[in-house]
Amino acid sequence: MRNRELARLKHIRTLDPVADHEEIYRTVAQYEFGWETMLGLNLAFYSTFGIPAIAELLHSTGEMTERTRKRADDTGLLMYELITNGLEAERGRAAVKRLNQIHRRFTIADDDYRYVLATFVVVPTRWIARTGWRPLCCHERTATVEFYRRLGELMHVTDIPSDYAGFEKVLDTYEAEHFAHTAAAEALMTATRGLFTGRLPDRLKGLAGPVADTLLPPTLRTAVGAPTPALPVRMLVGGLLRVRATAEAWKAPRTEPYLKLGTAPSYPDGYRVEELGPVV
Repeated sequence: MRNRELARLKHIRTLDPVADHEEIYRTVAQYEFGWETMLGLNLAFYSTFGIPAIAELLHSTGEMTERTRKRADDTGLLMYELITNGLEAERGRAAVKRLNQIHRRFTIADDDYRYVLATFVVVPTRWIARTGWRPLCCHERTATVEFYRRLGELMHVTDIPSDYAGFEKVLDTYEAEHFAHTAAAEALMTATRGLFTGRLPDRLKGLAGPVADTLLPPTLRTAVGAPTPALPVRMLVGGLLRVRATAEAWKAPRTEPYLKLGTAPSYPDGYRVEELGPVV
């Protein structure tokens, strides 16, 4: 039985999931499912390693293998500037502009852009369903879709799916057709694994490597050259995640945002949105 206060969920259900999608998605990402959304977005980013064209591009820049910490901070800060401030606010617009500046140097297929959008919608949603203290309600899922649809429009992506089922189809079909092991994917995973395991609960960090591999879908493990963890490890991780979800269901609602903007390991004295990312 869950005993957590459901006032936020009740409030969300009074809102319009399309018109109020920024407020709803911000509530999901920063208050209701802070850890789950953060880790889900990390898993979404790892999913892109399984697409050879994307992996080769990410590896070719050297940003993730040579400036790993800064690249991770830049990506996370830009995403949470969008989530926290909204896509239409001044800082949100600045973050979108910065994303477009970074990506316009490269020739990226629209199919790849759509796939990346799909990872941001579907992977965290599935992760919350698997590990959250409750599943997303229909308003929250629709708001997630609308948030990334609008982001895609601002980044000039074409033929964006109109609903969650459409995003699921893009993700599942594209992975089935394109997931493959590459040396680039393996190098990216090796370089960033430590950052990923840093997101795990303290009691899981002693088995950081196998735990991280357990959280990856089997097809993605193959693509990045990660081993399949032993059954006892997989069972332990699954059990600990269930224990965590039960504990979360009895906690008081969060009153502070999960991630506070302003500083990061690469920017201890603060940053300007225009500074995030590589020099372009």
